[in-house]
Amino acid sequence: MVVSKHADHLPLYRQCQILARQGVEIERSTLADWVGAAAAELQPLYDHMVRELKASPKLFCDETPCPVLDPGRGRTKTGYMWVLARDDRPWGGTAPPAVAYTYAPGRGAVHAIKLLAGYSGILQVDGYAAYGQLTNPTREGGALTLAFCWAHFRRRFYEIYVGGHAPIAAEALARIRQLYQIEAEIRGQPAEVRQAVRQEKSKPLIEAMKLWLEVSLGKVSQTGKVAEAIRYGLNHWDGLLCFLADGRIEIDSNTVEREIRGHALTRKNSLFAGHDLGAAGWAMHASFMHSCKLNSVDPQAWLTDVLTKLVNLWPASRIDELMPWAYAKKPR
Repeated sequence: MVVSKHADHLPLYRQCQILARQGVEIERSTLADWVGAAAAELQPLYDHMVRELKASPKLFCDETPCPVLDPGRGRTKTGYMWVLARDDRPWGGTAPPAVAYTYAPGRGAVHAIKLLAGYSGILQVDGYAAYGQLTNPTREGGALTLAFCWAHFRRRFYEIYVGGHAPIAAEALARIRQLYQIEAEIRGQPAEVRQAVRQEKSKPLIEAMKLWLEVSLGKVSQTGKVAEAIRYGLNHWDGLLCFLADGRIEIDSNTVEREIRGHALTRKNSLFAGHDLGAAGWAMHASFMHSCKLNSVDPQAWLTDVLTKLVNLWPASRIDELMPWAYAKKPR
């Protein structure tokens, strides 16, 4: 039931319909209880995964809506899934890829601060203002370094470009395309190689781009979409430059956005979570299903094995052996 819902995006009510066609009558509430019981067993593993991710020197973070039923009001409220992701494979890092969803009732900075309490490192994000609170040196863990996303910057110009005649947007896209071509050439190379190539090839392009953006800003209506897109980039310029100085940083935050797509499909099919506790369980299951996929592990085989070991009192001192990346290394 867990794998069908969170790995294959098949909501529980559809699973009930499938079982009924086979002559098995099970109430959706019963399936929901089973999924919740599995989440309760997995809680120690989930807590361990979040700790493991927050010990990383670099993470991606993003947030996405999660409708939750609001009892007594006859409608849903909008909660959010906050997503932490790690994937060091593009620069040859040895840390296993993983993703952890965390449910929160809102999108405010307070939730980002709580989620990342104690984390100190580089956080790659979009330009959402709430993340700016994480650069406060007095926060638990100290000030984070925020690396911003060129894909979000590019998207603003693309939306203008597809709307009609837009020479400045077209030129911006062409300039950004050059940066991505360089990134394609160095993907998979060691961090120091990526940094050296970026300093040699990408840095001059970006320096020229900034001058061009500043000149272009003076030529367009200050209330128009083009000016808005240019100002977005200039306002986030320092964060957009971060990837030049560190080969571990990606040019964009597409790593975490890819993980959100799976949640979006589950959300579309399931419509909403039944309550806040259910949304927290949803986050937990999604974390493991997505992490299994990142590590090329069959999620059903992993979950069957892990739940069996947990209910038979697997020792807490060996919890790391149950993580998806450890399972991936086991002989079959």
